[in-house]
Amino acid sequence: MLDKMKSWIKKMSEVEPFDASRFNDPLAERIDWVPLKRGGSNFHTHKMVEVDAHRLEFRPTVGARLFAGIFLAVGIFFPILFLVQGDADMESVGATVGIIAFGLVFAGAGGAMWYTMGKPRVFDKWAGMYWKGHKKPDLLYKPMGNEDDNKDKKDAAMLRDVHAIQLIREYVRSDKSSYYSYELNLILSDGSRVNVIDHGKKSEILEDAEKLGQFLGKPVWNMFGV
Repeated sequence: MLDKMKSWIKKMSEVEPFDASRFNDPLAERIDWVPLKRGGSNFHTHKMVEVDAHRLEFRPTVGARLFAGIFLAVGIFFPILFLVQGDADMESVGATVGIIAFGLVFAGAGGAMWYTMGKPRVFDKWAGMYWKGHKKPDLLYKPMGNEDDNKDKKDAAMLRDVHAIQLIREYVRSDKSSYYSYELNLILSDGSRVNVIDHGKKSEILEDAEKLGQFLGKPVWNMFGV
């Protein structure tokens, strides 16, 4: 219990003081200005791609694919290497199970990262929607505020409901390193937020937010400046 309290106090102390009134919008003062997605990476995970005049996508960078691919490759090839070329000590059932379990953990982590980061973040004016994934959802054509629609708001939104674009900075601290992670969220007209991307490349997320704002015709509410 004490450890949880210390962790909570530490997180609260890392929240930057911020006055949302500078955006001259009542909604800016009502919404949350804390990270929607805690943690975040310290490298550039997604890049903006202009598919055409009516569609923008955020796709994984080569570095993100490589990062996930390393975990996946280690999980697959490490057990094979040791089982094929291992010595007599590696032939016991316990050792074999341990190596396979090790491989499954790494392969599972790599596969999960590959799948999660591989989902495109799509802004489509023809569909009038934003969504995360390879397939466009069909449930967001219901009026905003419908309870059946809430489950889809985590990863999707109607473009007509987007009020602004929010940029937040989070200081991520661990035993081995500390860094800033930058988060881009959509602010909907009901005050809810939808996370789009979260990575460590400040210059890229600033540029992408401005392009997205121009594409949608919406303001960018930047918490941390330039």
